[in-house]
Amino acid sequence: MASCGGISPDRVTIAIPARLASTRLPGKMLMQVNGRPLIEYTWRRACASQLAGRVVIATDDEAIAEAARRFGAHVEMTAADCASGTDRIYELVRSGRLDADIIVNVQGDEPEIDPSVIDMAVLGLAGDDSADITTPVVAIESLDEYRSPGAVKVAATADGRALYFSRAAIPFVREGLDLIDRGGLSGIWRHIGLYSCRREALVKWASAAPSLLEGFERLEQLRALELGLKIKVVKVARAPEGIDTLDDFRAFQMRQRGKGTRQGST
Repeated sequence: MASCGGISPDRVTIAIPARLASTRLPGKMLMQVNGRPLIEYTWRRACASQLAGRVVIATDDEAIAEAARRFGAHVEMTAADCASGTDRIYELVRSGRLDADIIVNVQGDEPEIDPSVIDMAVLGLAGDDSADITTPVVAIESLDEYRSPGAVKVAATADGRALYFSRAAIPFVREGLDLIDRGGLSGIWRHIGLYSCRREALVKWASAAPSLLEGFERLEQLRALELGLKIKVVKVARAPEGIDTLDDFRAFQMRQRGKGTRQGST
């Protein structure tokens, strides 16, 4: 792979944190679709990135590790008590098992993540020396989504620097939601939970104690903001369909129906 924007792919690693004990859908990483575990779909999408030279699955579960090794993934074992995917990746960095200038955190339950979104997040760092972290956002398309605490909203500056992330409806529309009904939702963004981090930023973020705002919102990226790290948002056309519930999984199964087990199918 050739370098792009001053970033050499051999210094970019995608890390996929994966655990079996999901609260809403236990065991989802190993649930089968067309004969493949869910985590394999995410891994294949990550491997299609043009700007990352390495993809590693970070897990504390031997069953996930065994399945991942069978489909050819590089696996690193982590402690079972990691509080988040970021903490799981930080363990690999701290122990010297992950040595990269840029580390991309791709959640294991994103089997339809677009590889180009990963690359856009990496390029966001290449194009802005002041950025510590980049993360994608997508336009909110409905009032229900705007109101939902499950959709994390982000307020950002005109040049793309994140000001705040919230489960609340931000920015608050003072004139009322009827104005949004008339004028659309242009300029209101939803966060996609993928992060491209400079190594030193990830270390500063993950080694710090959980912050006050993070505790209120249960959003770990607020810790990074409170530490003074600059998070740059990258606007993308569509969000992947993550797998949080059994209904999500069944919908993914339906989308995959007919694709069989062709090499590279996702």
